[in-house]
Amino acid sequence: MKGFAGASLASLLSLLVCSVPMVAGAWFALRPSERLLAMMRPLTLGAIFAAIGSLILAMANGFVAVSMMKGLDLAGVQLVGAVFMEGLAPVVASFATLAAAWFLVAIGMRRS
Repeated sequence: MKGFAGASLASLLSLLVCSVPMVAGAWFALRPSERLLAMMRPLTLGAIFAAIGSLILAMANGFVAVSMMKGLDLAGVQLVGAVFMEGLAPVVASFATLAAAWFLVAIGMRRS
């Protein structure tokens, strides 16, 4: 399994979009402000929509791999599993960055 190397460009772009709230959360942890906190909600919503889009893309690629199977043989099942997992790795990482972003916001809330 290649992990992120096998992910599509759209999945990697989604991961990049999801890292923006983490950067904003880190900035909020260092310098808390109401303006940045108000910005976290739309940034988070955008990141969630990007991650969900990446999830749907991973599922579509997995179903394309299923449709290309000739029969129920081990090599085909392994290929389908690899396609699903390579597509889902950026989705998991995207939601992990969102969790980290909100933990950093919680740290910033404690400081303010």
